[in-house]
Amino acid sequence: MNKRIYRHIAYWTLILLFLTLFFGHKWDNHIVAFYFSSLLLPIVIGTTYFFNLYLVPRYLLNGKYWYFALYFFYMLVVSLYLEMLVSLLSFAIIANYKVDVMGIDSLSIFILGINLYLIVFVTSFIRIVIQFREKAQLVHSLQSEIEKKQKSSIAILANRKNHHILLDELLYIESLDDYIKVVTNTSELKAREKISKLHSRLPDQFIRIHRSFIVNKENVQTYTKTHVIIQETSLPIGRTYKKEVFEILDGSESTSERSGH
Repeated sequence: MNKRIYRHIAYWTLILLFLTLFFGHKWDNHIVAFYFSSLLLPIVIGTTYFFNLYLVPRYLLNGKYWYFALYFFYMLVVSLYLEMLVSLLSFAIIANYKVDVMGIDSLSIFILGINLYLIVFVTSFIRIVIQFREKAQLVHSLQSEIEKKQKSSIAILANRKNHHILLDELLYIESLDDYIKVVTNTSELKAREKISKLHSRLPDQFIRIHRSFIVNKENVQTYTKTHVIIQETSLPIGRTYKKEVFEILDGSESTSERSGH
């Protein structure tokens, strides 16, 4: 399972805990509250996802306010009806028709609705915040990439001097013990800089193929399952980088073939 699924599981576990504590406090019986909340949780989850993943994107965000209001009303009626059915079912099965066990007399449709739609709207707010942050990060990433692509050269500090290396001439970068080796069409340059830090300053035409190598994909002549060849120099592909490297290089090859046609 990916991280997103784990986050959803963790979130709904917290919601179950919240409902258990809320009803447990009202009834002074957290075990019964847990069973009741467990039965109630599928309705809460279904309503929340229906609202956030269907109603909002399909109707509200598309300006279909009349349909949004209509279907929201239907959702409200159906969800509250299902909650009351769960309450009656819980009263019969869990509490065995004993009012003092479950406190069914204090469980009104108003309380159920407030809890349900509080969760729905809080979840909606959290989704908006997360999407806003993701879009902000994406915009920042795109701006950073555009700035990198606009640069025709990169400055490398070596021997206390800044050397401007033309990106088109840069073949590959190798990380050695305590320095890096920058190899171009015409020269080699050694500098004391971490390869990961230098990679962050390069545009996406430069790909990490190994913990010790970055290559300019535009200058890759051929490649195998284990190596890339640049001007008759064979450079190893690290096991952890293989998937990403092949996706990029295969994509570049396909694009070149289409351009040739």
